[in-house]
Amino acid sequence: MFGVIAILGRGIRRLEPLGPCWVLTEDLEVYDDNGAHLRARVPADDENPNCLVGGGELNLHAGLALYQLEGSRIVVCAYGNRSAYLREAEAPLESVVMSKIFKDRAPLTQTSVWSEDDPTRFPSNSDRELQNIFEFAVSSRDFSRVRVAVLTVAVHLPRVMLFSKKHLEAPEFENLRVSFFSAEQVFLETNPMLAPRILALWSSKAFQRTAERELRGVRNFEAGNYRAIIDRVPSK
Repeated sequence: MFGVIAILGRGIRRLEPLGPCWVLTEDLEVYDDNGAHLRARVPADDENPNCLVGGGELNLHAGLALYQLEGSRIVVCAYGNRSAYLREAEAPLESVVMSKIFKDRAPLTQTSVWSEDDPTRFPSNSDRELQNIFEFAVSSRDFSRVRVAVLTVAVHLPRVMLFSKKHLEAPEFENLRVSFFSAEQVFLETNPMLAPRILALWSSKAFQRTAERELRGVRNFEAGNYRAIIDRVPSK
C-alpha cells in the first residue's frame, strides 16, 4: 500500500454548450498559440499545430486503477494553485474538480484537496506541484517512511522525474520512497482492452509535438536556464 497516490494535474476545460461545467482534459487538446489552455474546448484536431497531449481524464482513470490495485492511505489530485487561465475564467480549482470525480468513482477514498486558503502564491506548474506533494507526504506523522506514487502521462514523465530528483535531494524528503507511473502503463497492465486508445495517443502528431516540447524543457533545465514559471503546457 502507498502512503500517498498523487495524480498530477493536466488541466480542465469548460464543457460547452452545456453551461459552466468543468471537466478534465481529453487525450488530445487544442491550446492557444502560446501553449496555454483554452477556456472553452474546441474539437481536437491532430493536424492543428496547437494540438497537444492533454490527458487529465487519462490520469484520473489510471489513478483509480492504481488505487484499486495497490491501495493508498490518501490520494491527492492536481495538488497546486489555480493556473492563470482558470483564475481569469473564474473557474474552479483543478484539484477540486479532479478530486470530486475520483471520490464519485471511489467514495471510500480519503482525499486531500489543495486549499485556496494557502497564503502562498506560487506559480501553478509541475515543479511546484511536486514540491507540494512531497511536503504533504512528509507531514504525515503515522509512518516513518512514506511510499509515494506519482502518476502522469508518459510524455510528461521524464520531466517530472527530473524535477523530482531535484526535490528529493533535500534533507526533509530523505524518508520518501517515490515510485513513478505513466497513465498508459497502468492502463495497459490493468485493462489491455484499452490498448487501441493508448496506441492512438502514442501514434498521434500531438504526442510528437508534446514530446518535443518536453525535451526542450528537460534540456533547458539541465542547462540551468529553465524557467518553471512559464511551464503552462502540458502540465497545467
